[in-house]
Amino acid sequence: MELSDVSREYFRTLPRRRVAAGLVIRNGDGCVLAVKPNYKEGWLLPGGTVDPGEAPRKAARREGREELGLDIEPGALLLIAHSAFPDPVGDGLSFLYDGGSLPEGASITLQEEELTEWRFVAPEQFEEHFGDHGALHIQAALTGLEEKRTLELEDGVEVL
Repeated sequence: MELSDVSREYFRTLPRRRVAAGLVIRNGDGCVLAVKPNYKEGWLLPGGTVDPGEAPRKAARREGREELGLDIEPGALLLIAHSAFPDPVGDGLSFLYDGGSLPEGASITLQEEELTEWRFVAPEQFEEHFGDHGALHIQAALTGLEEKRTLELEDGVEVL
């Protein structure tokens, strides 16, 4: 797509948002797979930033390969969430996809540059591992999975 100088300047003035995509992978007991990053406190779902020009679903699959060494085809979109944080973090959009159940005997190979460990986390431990914000998103995604629908959140509140 060829843009004029005026158009280029206009697009430079538009706000930018961080977009993230992740996988909700479960075990047979209903616990959720979490990874521990080496660059921040707490735990995260497998996933990460959507690259420029990349669709969220493709990013979730790519991140699963990079972070876990598993090629998981994302299932249903469980959650789309908008979060407005103060500067310097700013606005973000998160897409969480059904990552299915981890097959028995699956071998996880962590991305050593970013992650130090992984574990399955039970719902009663979500806040402890993911913090309030993350726990809310994961619980909403599990509700979407159970109810076979996509939930939409704005700053933690479901949009109906």
